[in-house]
Amino acid sequence: MEYDLIAFGETLVRLSPPGPEVIEQAMSLRMYPAGSELNVSVAACRLGLKVSYVSRLANNPLGWWITNRCREHGVDVSYVKYADDRQGLYFFENGVPPRPGVAYYDRADSAFANVSLGDFDWASIVSKTKIFLVSGINPALSPSAHQVTLAAVKQADAAGKLVAFDLNYRSKLWDIPTAKRVLSEYLPYVSILFTSGGDARDVLGFTDPPGEDLAVKMREKLDIPTVCLIYGPGDGSDALWRAICASQGEIHTAEQGGALMTVDRLGAGDAFAGGFLTGFLEAGPELGVKLGNAVMTLKNTYLGDIAWMTRDVVDAYLAGEGGMIKR
Repeated sequence: MEYDLIAFGETLVRLSPPGPEVIEQAMSLRMYPAGSELNVSVAACRLGLKVSYVSRLANNPLGWWITNRCREHGVDVSYVKYADDRQGLYFFENGVPPRPGVAYYDRADSAFANVSLGDFDWASIVSKTKIFLVSGINPALSPSAHQVTLAAVKQADAAGKLVAFDLNYRSKLWDIPTAKRVLSEYLPYVSILFTSGGDARDVLGFTDPPGEDLAVKMREKLDIPTVCLIYGPGDGSDALWRAICASQGEIHTAEQGGALMTVDRLGAGDAFAGGFLTGFLEAGPELGVKLGNAVMTLKNTYLGDIAWMTRDVVDAYLAGEGGMIKR
């Protein structure tokens, strides 16, 4: 089977108290599947792409639960491996502003962290896709996860595939100097880069203010064909974020607009990536930015890390079809 997108990463079981409760006061916790590459996979699949998700999961009900969640969204799991290791967890308190959301990881020595080069036949896997996606979270998990992820990226690049890479720096997983050194090994193979303004500064070392000029500079200096930069404008704009894509000598932009009631902010950047890759394959970076921004906006209205919208919902949003109730 041929795919539009194959993604490789770790999925965690997210456990969250109801609403804005903190863990100390909670009497129950809700389960959600969570992981950057999985979030992108689901968003792209729900928008219409053929997607396969590759991971190494615990051979127990928690791992099986994750594959079941993939299947319910139509994401292929043919390449998933199971191991007699633990499944990674994280706990998240969904704070209401000005109280921030807080994540507590419990993922050390997980099935994915213990991945090895012999687990996957990357030459065969990447030959079946147009785009191969990973993020900077994988190499932060263990030396072996870094080794396997980099090998997969190199194989995809050698096969002439587009490599999409989201920096996704996580301060609770590693320090900035280590992230800079390790993630620089991936950049020569990247075709499409996703980054926040903060990661562009801290991890890539670009001190210019975020904006169109920075996106162009990153594309040129890093020699990456397509760079997507998302940041908070902070220039008197009412928008919560702005997305800029420098690609093929052109600039494409979109930004959040109008009232937004955020019920869960996690996975919003992944939703952008899923929307962007869908639009990019359909018609290029202009549609990519447009879809990415719309999906990112809508993701904020769904509980959990996954964007549950359909393409019809996204198209209706882009067409300005609002309203309180559809009957």
